[in-house]
Amino acid sequence: MTRKIAFLCSGGGGNLRFVAQAITLGLLGDARLCIVLTDRECLANQFARDQGISTRVMDFSRTEQVNIGAALADAGADIVVTNVHRILGPALVEAFAGKLVNLHYSLLPAYAGMIGTAPVKAALAEGAKFIGVTAHDVTVEVDAGRPIAQAVIPTDPEDTVDTVMDAVFRAGCLTLLGALASRADMVEVSTCRLHDREVAFNPPLPFSTSAFDDDFWQTLARYPSHATISRPRS
Repeated sequence: MTRKIAFLCSGGGGNLRFVAQAITLGLLGDARLCIVLTDRECLANQFARDQGISTRVMDFSRTEQVNIGAALADAGADIVVTNVHRILGPALVEAFAGKLVNLHYSLLPAYAGMIGTAPVKAALAEGAKFIGVTAHDVTVEVDAGRPIAQAVIPTDPEDTVDTVMDAVFRAGCLTLLGALASRADMVEVSTCRLHDREVAFNPPLPFSTSAFDDDFWQTLARYPSHATISRPRS
């Protein structure tokens, strides 16, 4: 059975592009992207159109979220990645309970309720020795759902948001992919090197990270500058 993955986005669609590449590399079995819904016209829409994925700009206000649910249902979404910078109302969350996955740039429950890079800034400002990312179930209470997968990243005293965000973004991509690939509770930890930092993942990533070298990440970051989805050689 093909798993259909939907994305709700607000910006550049970096996680969307990463998951699309991972699907092309065969790391999510027969999964495919079925629809991309955004709250504004953005690079995520452009990427979806470039890849032939259905995409729409929609009103995410509480009173209009019934239309979001209808679009997701019509697309047959089995999993919905909620990267959009909007709070989803109770009706939408309940309608897709168990299907919504969010990525947060902290080791939840630390720094819950913050958006984008704000949790990273807060952690560094407070002198955190480790920062991280969490892929978690979405519940009515913001950032309160059960963690599915997490990655922990060590910091240096002189770190700033600029020096750590490449590692955070890459760890977030891999953590999200791990959450999409396997939602089973596991206690083991796997590690890989990201932007000169040893990053630990729990549960362990159920795939090899060898395809995600520096060239891969740099190409992902350069979109839309003539970037294409690379298919593995047969």
